[in-house]
Amino acid sequence: MEEERGSPLAAESALEKNVAELTVMDVYDIASLVGHEFERVIDQHGCEAIARLMPKVVRVLEILEVLVSRHHVAPELDELRLELDRLRLERMDRIEKERKHQKELELVEDVWRGEAQDLLSQIAQLQEENKQLMTNLSHKDVSFSEEEFQKHEGMSERERQVMKKLKEVVDKQRDEIRAKDRELGLKNEDVEALQQQQTRLMKINHDLRHRVTVVEAQGKALIEQKVELEADLQTKEQEMGSLRAELGKLRERLQGEFSQNGEEEPETEPGGDECVSDTEKMAMDLKDPNRPRFTLQELRDVLHERNELKSKVFLLQEELAYYKSEEMEEENRIPPPPPIAHPRMSPQPESGIRRLIFTAIMPMVAAGLILDDPTLQPVRRLVSLV
Repeated sequence: MEEERGSPLAAESALEKNVAELTVMDVYDIASLVGHEFERVIDQHGCEAIARLMPKVVRVLEILEVLVSRHHVAPELDELRLELDRLRLERMDRIEKERKHQKELELVEDVWRGEAQDLLSQIAQLQEENKQLMTNLSHKDVSFSEEEFQKHEGMSERERQVMKKLKEVVDKQRDEIRAKDRELGLKNEDVEALQQQQTRLMKINHDLRHRVTVVEAQGKALIEQKVELEADLQTKEQEMGSLRAELGKLRERLQGEFSQNGEEEPETEPGGDECVSDTEKMAMDLKDPNRPRFTLQELRDVLHERNELKSKVFLLQEELAYYKSEEMEEENRIPPPPPIAHPRMSPQPESGIRRLIFTAIMPMVAAGLILDDPTLQPVRRLVSLV
């Protein structure tokens, strides 16, 4: 009776459970509960009332049993499936490693077979040479004595020592060659560094030449301003001289009028004598045949040409000193290894210097316009050398 009471309670508790929490035993409890209900119906109404319903209910309970069993077996199946995949991957890795190992073994075996084949061929060659030597000895019927054999062994030992010494000499020379190669590499690096430094110095020299050109242009502009100022000053002095000459003429005219009228000359100021002397001096200068006869524009042109010639002479002096220093360096310098060719400024030919000297400077020297100029002393020495 207790079992009959307990099973309906278990079936009712199984019916109250969540669907995801059902187990196979719960399905069995539900089946037992349904069986009890069928028994009651059969007792009350007979078998015909549930004859058609019972197979369907049994089929539904079987399906429920299968579904519940699958639901509980699914996590285990997933775990087993993952484990199976992991084992398959491990097996594939192991197979791949074994394949690589097999390839390495095959390579090593091939190398070993090649070396063994080479050794066997060398052994066969040596055996063939040995047979040839034996046949030669048998044909010549030469019997070596023990002393001759020892002598032959001594010669072979001596040859070994000579070969050993030669090998040591070759190794030593090889080490020396490597050391020389390292020294040569260091020298090449030094040469490259010097070439880079030379390129940098050439750039600096080019910049300095550009700056010198700018400074020379500024100097020329200042010299032209100075020439203009000097020309203006000279015109002012000429105007003052003409005014003083006119003043002297007026004074002489007044003195003539005073002498004709017989009147005494008025007292002059202390500066009057100086004005007279200046007037007389200016009159004497006007009568001087060696007085200057240049106009203002001609004087400006002459001074401008003189300044240009001075600047050209200065550039020629610098270029000549540069070429002389290069010649002295080339004479005193030990010839280095041939460096990489760098573009250099082509030096001005000697014919251009001579042409410039004879066409621009020598006419001025011959005319006596620049006799006492101290800047022409190097040019005079150059002209004497030419």
